Amino acid sequence: MKNIVKTAVGAVLMASVSTVALAETFPNKPITIVVPYGAGGSTDNFVRALAGPLQKAFDNDVVVKNVSGGGGAVGTMQTLTHEADGYTVTIPNNAFYTLQGMGNVTFETNDFDYIARIVTEPYVLTIATKPEWSDLDSFVVSAREKPVTLGFAGVGSSTHIMTMAISQALGFEPKLIPFDGDAAAVAAALGGHIDGVVLSPSGVASALDKGDLTAIGATGISELMPDVALFSDKGYDINTLQYRGIASPAGLSAEVKDAWVQALKVAVQDADFQTAAHNLGLDVNPAYGTELDEFIEDGSGLIIAITKTVASK
Repeated sequence: MKNIVKTAVGAVLMASVSTVALAETFPNKPITIVVPYGAGGSTDNFVRALAGPLQKAFDNDVVVKNVSGGGGAVGTMQTLTHEADGYTVTIPNNAFYTLQGMGNVTFETNDFDYIARIVTEPYVLTIATKPEWSDLDSFVVSAREKPVTLGFAGVGSSTHIMTMAISQALGFEPKLIPFDGDAAAVAAALGGHIDGVVLSPSGVASALDKGDLTAIGATGISELMPDVALFSDKGYDINTLQYRGIASPAGLSAEVKDAWVQALKVAVQDADFQTAAHNLGLDVNPAYGTELDEFIEDGSGLIIAITKTVASK
């Protein structure tokens, strides 16, 4: 009996030592961040700005690998072919949810372990400047009486889904017009072909500066447009944010996840990273643990459900 007890105690001690050793040695080889988009885009630029300070925080090489295709599907699914050891991660965003809702991927939200939310940006309802509406209240009244046309970037994109979500929350049904990117949608609004757009702040910033468009409501705060009214402040329950973070294939150990979190908490304080994020129109808005879990649950639940209605039509 004593031998059995000793064996059991010894096994526990060895497991504890092994866990401590893992925490102390991670990472001991290069880390790869899979960017599921091409080089030069906003997500790629965000990751490359983060990679330098993250490399310093880990005291280890961090490699950025672009795997584009399928609106983010190819790189995201490729990440899932790797071990859940913290050495290969990817960049989760709201496309995780729209890809699922459209039926374009086989993965589900819980196939990943979400390590952190790093940056966010709200969705902004921006309208053509007209005498008949000057703010959110007057626009909503008008839109409920006479249908308006709203543009967004791409069928099945998160701006498409959020145009629907925002319209539903505000209580009107617009005519939806897809465009090939932010610039085309903004140009249509400027030309008077549509009444407004739902995009990120960076997508409409230059047009706002000229006064040709007016931002009347946002799902959250943005440094690019701090004076825009929040939907929530007006009594509308719509506060979903676009985000970029770090995620691993599901099964990541608590010790490795904690090592990632500690490194990211250092990296996001880097002055050059903060400047780069601001220049990209992104707000450094980290979340970890329970706060992150709730953020993922809320965003995925809303966006997947609405995207499925689009896919079924």
